[in-house]
Amino acid sequence: MVAGASGRSPLLRRLNNCTYWGLVIPFVAITILVLLAAGSFPNTNIFPTAYSDPKGSYAKEGLLTVRSEYKHPIIIATVRGYLNVDGCKQIQPDNSTTDAIATVTILSENGPGNSSTTLFQLDKANPQMNSWETNFYLNISPPSSFEQGDLCFVVYWRVEYCDYESSISDFPSNTSSFRGTPNFHRAWNYTDFNLASGSNVNWLVRRSHEDRWAWSGHIVGNILKDGTRSCPSLLRERDYSIVIIGDSQPFYMCQHLIWELNSSRNIRCVQVKQTLGNSTTFLAYANELEIATENVVIFNPSGLWEAAYGSIDLFRDNFQRLLDHIPSRRKHRQSFFFAPTTAVHPIVYGDLPDDAKKWSMTQVRVREINNIAVQLVLNVREKRVGDTISLRVLPTPIDALSLNREDDPKTPSDMRHFGTHTNEMLMEAILCDLD
Repeated sequence: MVAGASGRSPLLRRLNNCTYWGLVIPFVAITILVLLAAGSFPNTNIFPTAYSDPKGSYAKEGLLTVRSEYKHPIIIATVRGYLNVDGCKQIQPDNSTTDAIATVTILSENGPGNSSTTLFQLDKANPQMNSWETNFYLNISPPSSFEQGDLCFVVYWRVEYCDYESSISDFPSNTSSFRGTPNFHRAWNYTDFNLASGSNVNWLVRRSHEDRWAWSGHIVGNILKDGTRSCPSLLRERDYSIVIIGDSQPFYMCQHLIWELNSSRNIRCVQVKQTLGNSTTFLAYANELEIATENVVIFNPSGLWEAAYGSIDLFRDNFQRLLDHIPSRRKHRQSFFFAPTTAVHPIVYGDLPDDAKKWSMTQVRVREINNIAVQLVLNVREKRVGDTISLRVLPTPIDALSLNREDDPKTPSDMRHFGTHTNEMLMEAILCDLD
């Protein structure tokens, strides 16, 4: 199942009727109410602060309150699971990321016009100390790869972007919407989940002291006990050929697969840079789609370039035209898969405030590009009945999985490319679904 496809429910949703374009993955609803509010002084940014409800609702159903100076903030929330050794009451919210053995990260989506956003005045004597309250539900379930009681949890959240409008704006953006700090947290127990029904979100899991993460959807049983990976080895020689076409990050993933296999047999990697609005780039993509003879064609239309330097409206038109270059019939069967663009993590790029060229490279734009592309692929697929060449969305939610991996950049300040561990995990997940 692919994050971003239509008809699925948001994982981190505002409590209102505003438009939501977020990650849409099946889930069991558990409710964390997140209230965001804060204040601002002249020439000073007052960052959000955690707030405990005096009536005791802080501990009920994961109720959290944060104060923010932004009226329509977008927040990022991460839930990490830690091995329960001394009981969950002993868990420390500042536990190291390296100690976590389960993790899931979700970005909220906030459109304008939210009626539940209310003004909160910190100091009635000083009207400049105003702040805003914003309501959210975090809808997830605990990882099914562990039994109840195996883990204790910590919820971390921060204001990622100050508002939707600036974070979705096309290049060149006149302001940096990214905030990224500070990070608030609270300990969370298994009983804080609402175990109403049975589906799960896209957790990454691993055994204690392992460096290697796996998608929980590919783990059978309890990973701490009898759990096993349900996927064939990444190193297995496959009887079908693959070509991966895309910009830098898909190319790095493809190159990592060749490096792991120590062979390029049945694997071809094609890198194309620049946005589809560039005629040379468009023709290069179109040509690669037309001439590809591999059994499996995985393509991403320069999603990172489109996020950083493109136009959302132009991408919609150009990607629609690009899909017309995928053949409908050949002598042998082929499968074409659109691969969602992987997540970006501006928090690792310390020079972002001074680099206006990267202000439009936001996760909000990445997600919007993925949503548009998924819908266009589904629309075209409906019209290709009887074709010998299939067109589908890659079943692996690589956008959601890579959102978990801000701690594994290719280089310490690289906000858009991932390190060896993440590239291996993503390719393993993709090939598992294809096999």
